[in-house]
Amino acid sequence: MAKVSPNILVVDDDVVILKFIEFTLKGLGYQTTLAKNGKEAIDQAKSQHFDLIISDLYMPVIDGNELVKRLRKTPEYQHTPFIFLSGNTEEETWIKNLNDGADDFITKPIKQKIFISKIQSHLKKAYLRKDILDSARKDDISFEKGNLIYCANRIKPFALPRKHLKTNIKAVYSDTDFFMALQDTNTWGIIIDDKAKWAIAILDKITEIVSHHIPISILISDTENMDKIDQLLNSKISNFLFKNLNPKLIIHQINSNVQREHDLKNKYLNALNTAAKRSPIRFESEFEDDLRDYNIQILNQPYDKLPGGDYYEVVDIDENTKILILGDVMGKKWDAWFFVPAYIAYIRSTINFFVNRQELDFVESPGKFLEIINEYLFKDIQLTEVFTTLSIISICSSSNKISIASAGALRPFFYNGTDKSISQLNIVGTLLGVVKEGKYQSLVRDFNLGDKLIFYTDGYSEAVNDKTGEMIGDDAMHYAIDNKKNKEIIAAKELETELAQLFNISKYDDDRTLLLIQRN
Repeated sequence: MAKVSPNILVVDDDVVILKFIEFTLKGLGYQTTLAKNGKEAIDQAKSQHFDLIISDLYMPVIDGNELVKRLRKTPEYQHTPFIFLSGNTEEETWIKNLNDGADDFITKPIKQKIFISKIQSHLKKAYLRKDILDSARKDDISFEKGNLIYCANRIKPFALPRKHLKTNIKAVYSDTDFFMALQDTNTWGIIIDDKAKWAIAILDKITEIVSHHIPISILISDTENMDKIDQLLNSKISNFLFKNLNPKLIIHQINSNVQREHDLKNKYLNALNTAAKRSPIRFESEFEDDLRDYNIQILNQPYDKLPGGDYYEVVDIDENTKILILGDVMGKKWDAWFFVPAYIAYIRSTINFFVNRQELDFVESPGKFLEIINEYLFKDIQLTEVFTTLSIISICSSSNKISIASAGALRPFFYNGTDKSISQLNIVGTLLGVVKEGKYQSLVRDFNLGDKLIFYTDGYSEAVNDKTGEMIGDDAMHYAIDNKKNKEIIAAKELETELAQLFNISKYDDDRTLLLIQRN
């Protein structure tokens, strides 16, 4: 993830608070823009792009609640972290404003350590989401599925030639339409008519958002106006198109730009594919192991045969004990896969360190293990910018106990072989890399004959039912387990097939991993 200096909008009618926050944020290396009320904030948001917004709740002209509601209606600020400042600690007020679109509250008087921690946490989440969207754009190299966005003058649009273009053109006539179009899976480029004053007015905002992954071309009316061209050259644009050229030449230039982007992305994917094949970190798609009367199965399927962020590890501690690791680096395909070897290295070295010194009881305290890993991540310049879920499962066949700790993972399903019931275990925890001094609980329970424990990543729960078009959710896994629960040993592949048949899943759009532990 590229290191950038976040641009933060701070809104408050109290000048003292504004200056205090500005001083704090600049000390962290962040850019700040100040506004004294909601109206000023909206004006600033129209011309600039902000990575995070901090606003007082009670202000003149337009208050904080109205501000967040208005910003959430604009496509570019639908997911921007919005944090309220308020001395009001009433729960009903918090709930109302969170429902209206706020992400968090910071109470007044401001405690600097809490303030900094929350700002950094929300920025990390925002950059993570942005990276996931960027990853989707980079990985889709289909001309047919992508398009060019053409920012045009509504009153007198220039007739941009469309025939014989390699991809589609989507014309937009306002900033709202533009940011809506930008949500598409793959945008090959952006063309801005210099007569589209609305787009030229927000050119800096557009380039700040997209210039590092989408090329921008300016359509020039007057090739002799060097002052205007020089001014545009100072922006982060890729090239110019000239209206006075023959239409065939304009088509050729646009097609050349699109083809160059296509070739670059193809080269990018081919290079990554080569790197993946040479990587020492490889996961078997189907893994099975035994520990006395315990059967362990893992099904690991990357999306579309491309390496992704799901990873697992099985570690033998002694003849009676195994540790199972199941994680998911947030993101898809390559952008997530890059970080998997680093996580695996941390996990392996930490386990080896404590096993050799017998300083940590993994069976009783897997939560402590997560706390140690979490602390290490904050010292790693790259990994502290990336979030991962992680489940630690310790099996002890001598005591017949299983212990679990979770960092943001989905809650596992437990089948009780005695009373034939299925439940979802209440073991949760914060994602690794979010809170520096995170605390993680350990769930320790007896594991009897006939019991089954099922872990899975969100590649399953976020699969889409072809008939309804909706994600199947956690309940789908419950139904699939219920249909197979009476089998002495459930095969992981068999459970996945049952899930697909029950919920009409023809394909999975993410990496997925299924871990089954059964005792018979």
